[in-house]
Amino acid sequence: MKMFVVFVILLHVSQHALAVEVEGNAEAESVQLPCQYSGFIPDDNPTVTWTRNNLDPTTVHLRREEGDDLKGQNRRYSGRTSMRPDALDSLDFSLTLRKPQLTDSGKYSCTLSDGREERQLTTVQLYREEVDSGEFVQLPCKTTLHLAEDAKVEWMDSGDHRVHVFQNGLDQPVGQSQDYRGRTEMYANLVKTGDLSLFLDRPTEKDTNIYTCSVYSREGNILLMKQVKLYVRGSESGEVGPQEATVG
Repeated sequence: MKMFVVFVILLHVSQHALAVEVEGNAEAESVQLPCQYSGFIPDDNPTVTWTRNNLDPTTVHLRREEGDDLKGQNRRYSGRTSMRPDALDSLDFSLTLRKPQLTDSGKYSCTLSDGREERQLTTVQLYREEVDSGEFVQLPCKTTLHLAEDAKVEWMDSGDHRVHVFQNGLDQPVGQSQDYRGRTEMYANLVKTGDLSLFLDRPTEKDTNIYTCSVYSREGNILLMKQVKLYVRGSESGEVGPQEATVG
């Protein structure tokens, strides 16, 4: 039996910048590429543009104050993209891509412009993964920060259940939720590699959840926080129904 997983990974790198990876499958009904903004909107001619630089033309979707402007949209996205009607008011510039295809895999950029100055807000990597039932799935979490040996890495799910804790080079099973016991593992040399990813064994539909990877200093200060949405769906026939990955 095949299982399909969808990841939406948010790396909080600064107030105005976001590095995101989205993972989906070709059978999904739609996938959302997240882009939230917390700054100021230009007074004159504010424009939000989603682009994919390895295409010609590069424009995937363009939103002006008066509405969508899709005259220069790449034809392969015609009729498949949309943004919130109140995007420039809500500051949620996320892009919904309908009927994602294998050829949609690539790097997408969300930018805000006033016609004179352009600010890149988000970079999104779209790709897919298929895993066999009974195998493991990797919840990605990586950092370029220099971590101390005693840094604490904690994975939690959206129900505040402790999924995994790693500190001082060892797994810390005390307090781990019963649902995850014997099913989780992390790299032993994560301090050197910066790879804080979690391996979850035997994923099932019950593991569909939002997982948070947090890194704490010796003093208990949060150094890094990532959120990963895992969507697992499978059937005996290996067929997959509509799936949607969203943030927020």
